[in-house]
Order: sequence, then C-alpha cells, then structure tokens
Amino acid sequence: MHHYTFRTRKNRRYVVDAEEYQHHTYVLKYYPLSHKSSANKYRVLTNDGDAFRILTTCTQVFLDICRRDPLASAGFVGEALAGEGVSNTKRFRVYLQTVSTFIGPNRFIHHPLPAISAYFLECRANPEPGLKETVEQMFRELYIVPQALEAEKPSPLNDDNGG
Repeated sequence: MHHYTFRTRKNRRYVVDAEEYQHHTYVLKYYPLSHKSSANKYRVLTNDGDAFRILTTCTQVFLDICRRDPLASAGFVGEALAGEGVSNTKRFRVYLQTVSTFIGPNRFIHHPLPAISAYFLECRANPEPGLKETVEQMFRELYIVPQALEAEKPSPLNDDNGG
C-alpha cells in the first residue's frame, strides 16, 4: 500500500491510500484523517467545497505512481451515499467527469463501469491480456459482493426473537 497525505484549503487533513494489486493495478481511496477509525471513512462527505482539490490531488498521486511504475493502471470505486444503490453513484459520476478531464487517452484506455460505480484507467503499455475484465471482476469481489452481503444480513431487531 502506498500512503499519501495532504491538506485542503480549509486545512483539513486527508489520506490517499493507493492499494496495489496484481498486474500493476492500483485502487485509489481517500478519506479525511479525522475519520480514520470510522467504518464509513470512504463514504463521509465533509461539505467543505473542496472536492475539486481532493480529486485533482488523487490524480496527482496516481501520476506519481506512474512515474515509479510505468505499467500502472488505476481504479476508483464511487462509494454509495446513504440511500443510493451501487450503480452510477454520485461519486462515480464525479470521478467520471474528473478523470476524463485530467487524464487523456494517449497513455490510458478509459473504462467507466457505471453498473458497479467503478472507473478503470488501463495503461496502454501493460501487456496483460484481458486486464479490464480481470479488474472488473476484482472490483466486484472486493467492493460489490461484501457490500451486498452486508446488506443481506438480518437486523438483530428483525430476527423474530423479540429483540
């Protein structure tokens, strides 16, 4: 895992974690440092009005990774807000706009995956066959399946034991 920190205009500290997976694939995640211990740290909205700076910083983090790993590809998963489904989340739509604006098609193939609210930037120099499909499956296994399993767990108040 690669770990970066930065401050927003309102002096809030953020952490960007770049998790490294097979085939030179990195998944970028960020959160406010003040929410480090929260189970929902990746879903928190601070409403500081600094989303642009946060996302451009994440883009810079990825470019830093690319300088060290010329075969690096990146993934982003747009976590759902409360009441949102897993498809085409608000965060995914923002990532789609930001990434397509700041990262051109010369070095990367852009793969928006709205059904799972994920975005994959495939490095054109990476020789791995079927990389998009491999990464999409990884996204489903790491992010979508655990979320679905969590949603399917019965609530302690609904288990017919008078709880």
